[in-house]
Amino acid sequence: MAWFLSIVFSFLCSIALTPLVAKVARRIGLVDLPDGHRKLHGREVALGGGVAVLLSVLIVIVTSGTFLPAVRSALYYRWLPMGAVALAAFVLCLIGLADDRYGIRGRQKLLGQIFASVLAVSGGSIIEKFVLFGQTWELGIFAFPITCLWLIAIINAMNLIDGADGLASTVGIVVSISFAIMAHFLGHPMESLVACMLAGALAGFLVYNRPPAMIFLGDAGSMTIGLLLGVLAIRSSLKGPATVAIAAATAVWAIVFFDVLMALARRKLTGRSLYTVDRGHIHHVLQSRGFSPQKTVLTIGLACIVCSAGALVSVALKSETIAIMSTLTVLGAFVGTRLFGFNECDLFIRRVKSFLRSLLVRIPHGQESVDVKGQSVCSHFQGSREWELLWDSLIEYAERFELTRVQLNISSPVISEEYHAVWNNHHQQKDENSWNMDIPFFSNDRRVGSLSLVGKSLQEESNFHWLSDLIEGLRAFEIQFREIIERETNDEPEESTPIPEPQLKAVP
Repeated sequence: MAWFLSIVFSFLCSIALTPLVAKVARRIGLVDLPDGHRKLHGREVALGGGVAVLLSVLIVIVTSGTFLPAVRSALYYRWLPMGAVALAAFVLCLIGLADDRYGIRGRQKLLGQIFASVLAVSGGSIIEKFVLFGQTWELGIFAFPITCLWLIAIINAMNLIDGADGLASTVGIVVSISFAIMAHFLGHPMESLVACMLAGALAGFLVYNRPPAMIFLGDAGSMTIGLLLGVLAIRSSLKGPATVAIAAATAVWAIVFFDVLMALARRKLTGRSLYTVDRGHIHHVLQSRGFSPQKTVLTIGLACIVCSAGALVSVALKSETIAIMSTLTVLGAFVGTRLFGFNECDLFIRRVKSFLRSLLVRIPHGQESVDVKGQSVCSHFQGSREWELLWDSLIEYAERFELTRVQLNISSPVISEEYHAVWNNHHQQKDENSWNMDIPFFSNDRRVGSLSLVGKSLQEESNFHWLSDLIEGLRAFEIQFREIIERETNDEPEESTPIPEPQLKAVP
């Protein structure tokens, strides 16, 4: 009964607080404005929904402790870990609000996440040991940093998944209920109660966050909820003193972790920075394939439910294999049906094959001086425009000028296109005599991609004269780029918005 009441009361608190928070957010300018590139919603939307969720949980905890002796006793004996987590959540919420309102640098936000994680772990929420396949693994001196990394990973994973109306809230509800049940199985009633409170608060917020959303969680909400769920993942899956059932805890997070892993692989394998922002996450990909916002949330939510169900069954039957197999089945279904992750996995396999081939194939003596053929890896993640034709001409251009490296990145959410390609010359290595050129392209005053060139300076000729010839050779590329855009645009219905001609701006 206590679990049911905690869900109901936190739900009602969230229902009441969320409109008030949205009203205050609009009054102080805490809103998310569409930018036509990454943020494609059609109107301004209030931020700060995480404040309503956090306040709802805290209010219900305090109220329960006041009127329920069992809860009051549990709070008394757990005041240090719960107080540390509450303080960490408060700090992280403030940092998120600052980012939502004013925007802060990524390293500053990461520093705040580290500080909040250290606070939470210092209170006793730590992974000292974990159980896997019947074996207990001691972390020793690595327990503290590994636990902090676990929390930081979940904080950022929730932040990244919060890219579609109602998605982070839905995932949070599924994960919270999963940990509430898991905590009940493993004999942690207070953790189960708190997880129920968080699920109820998120459900109340979802009333206003479902598509089309009236209010967003914002970084303040996604990061704070990530911290709370990360701590619950630890404390709800304890099978002994600081001993975590790692397979079950990870299975619950499988879909969110998979999305993060694919994002890192996509960026690394296409030669981009790991901090690059793109629209290649699971919810973006599903929507680009024609899924409605509601169907996108439903699909990801059901996948999370299946993985969580496998985790709970594994805990009940004490068989970690069930959690692992259910997770692999769900992820395999996404990749196998090419709904999400296929391109990243395919790119990774091709890169591994290429690396192994480079170790096994020997270049005949003397061929190095005449053979400048390089290695090309390209991936068309979204869209149907003929970038391959453009890329072929770029490779010919690179071979003619004996360049070291060419990288083409196309990323335009407005036209639903994402194409990345990298060419490396086997016989030219970047050194201190190399030069770099980055050429961004713009459409309708918005950046839609870039071309990066790397080559070696000529020591016996005028570099400026040679570079002028190289830049002149790019004119054909600009013409072909424009032709691809114009040909695709002319095939669209008349009511669609035409895409202006891109302009190239060289930044040496």
